[in-house]
Amino acid sequence: MANMANLNASTNTDAKSNTKTNRIKLASFNLFNYIEPPLAYYDFENIYSAEQWQKKQGWLADFLAQHQPDIIGLQEVFSAPALAEQMHAAGYEHVAVVGEPTVIDDYICRDPVVALASKFPLTEVAAIEAEPEYIHALGLNPNFAYSRKPLRVTVLLPQIGLCDIYVVHFKSKRPHLDELPQPKFVQPKFTQAANSASAAPLVNFGELLGRNSLGLWASSIQRGSEAALLFNTMLQRRIETNHPMVLMGDFNEELTSSVLSPLTNREQRFEKEGLGQLANFPLTDAYKLFLQGLQDLFCVEAADKNLDDVAVEEELMLAKARASRAPTHYYGATGNVLDYILLSADFDPSFDNSIAEVCDYHTEDRHLVNPSFERDSQSSDHAPVICTIRSRS
Repeated sequence: MANMANLNASTNTDAKSNTKTNRIKLASFNLFNYIEPPLAYYDFENIYSAEQWQKKQGWLADFLAQHQPDIIGLQEVFSAPALAEQMHAAGYEHVAVVGEPTVIDDYICRDPVVALASKFPLTEVAAIEAEPEYIHALGLNPNFAYSRKPLRVTVLLPQIGLCDIYVVHFKSKRPHLDELPQPKFVQPKFTQAANSASAAPLVNFGELLGRNSLGLWASSIQRGSEAALLFNTMLQRRIETNHPMVLMGDFNEELTSSVLSPLTNREQRFEKEGLGQLANFPLTDAYKLFLQGLQDLFCVEAADKNLDDVAVEEELMLAKARASRAPTHYYGATGNVLDYILLSADFDPSFDNSIAEVCDYHTEDRHLVNPSFERDSQSSDHAPVICTIRSRS
C-alpha cells in the first residue's frame, strides 16, 4: 500500500468549531498544481517563483477565510506537508492524505494526490484500492489501478456521528494512448516534397484521428471503471458500518454521463425482487437535494400565504434561477460541471430515516468568469463547490 498518513496525529480532541451548531459546511476544491518550490510539476520549467507560491497559498487562505468550510476535500496536491501546515494555520486541526506523488530527476513531480482537511476529529484514514477479483470480473487489465488513489476518511460530525467521506480525482478526459501501438509513418504523396529524396515521412492523419478516438475511449473506460469499483467499495463499507456517506471531488465528467451512472442509478429490479431497501444506497447530487429543499420550502410558504399555483410556480422559478448552477471548469468558452459533492440517502429528507438536509449550495467561480490578475493569477482552473448540510435532529 502506498504511504498513507493522517498529518495531524491529534484525532481525539474536540474540534474548535462550534460543535453545538446544527450546520456543517462541506467543500471540494481542485487546487491546480499545489506544489512548493523548488519542486516542479510535470516539466522542469514549471517551478513557481517565491512570489507565485505566496500568491498560490494566499488565494487558498482567502477562500478558506471567506467561506469557512468545516471539511474540505482537495485534489492536485503535490506538496502535502506544505498543505498540512497551511491548513493547520487556517484552523483545520485534522489533515489526511493518501499516497505520494511520483518524483522524477529529484524535483520533477507527476501523479498528484488527494487530501482532506477537517475541523472535526478523524477516527480512520484509508486508501481505496481496486480489488483484484472485481478487476478480473470486469475484464480489465490485471494491472488496473486508480489513476489517483481515492481517500476515505471517517469523521466524527456533531449531531450526526461517524460519517465516511471519500475524496476522488477520477481519470481526466485526455486521450490515454500509452498502450496503443505506435503510429505508422507514410511517405507524402502528390506534393513537391514527395519528389525530393530527402522528404521526411509523415504520420498518417487518419491514423492520428483513430488513435485519438481510441485514446478518449480508453480514458472513459478508466474513469467509468474507477466510478463503478469505488461505488462497490462504498457499498461494502456501508453494509459493514451503516455510516452516512459523502463523495466529493473532481469527477472529470458531467454527472449525467453514462460513464458515471454507477454512482447515481437506482436499480429498479431490486424492488421487484423484494429488496427495495437497496434503493436507499445510490448517491444524490447535493445541488439536486438543495433544489428539492428549495421547492419544499416554497410549498410550505405558499400554503401559509394562500398563494395560488401560478404565483408559487413563478416564485419558485425565480428562486431556482438565482440558485442556478455555474460551471466549475471551462474548456475554451465551453463550461462544464466537473466537481461534485454527492450524498447518501441519510441527507435526503424524502427518505424516512434521513438525519440531515442540504440547506445551501454555492460555486465560487469569480476567478473563472471575472478574473483579476493581481488576485487570481495563481488560483485554479476549477471552481470550488460548497454545500451546507443541516442536522434534522
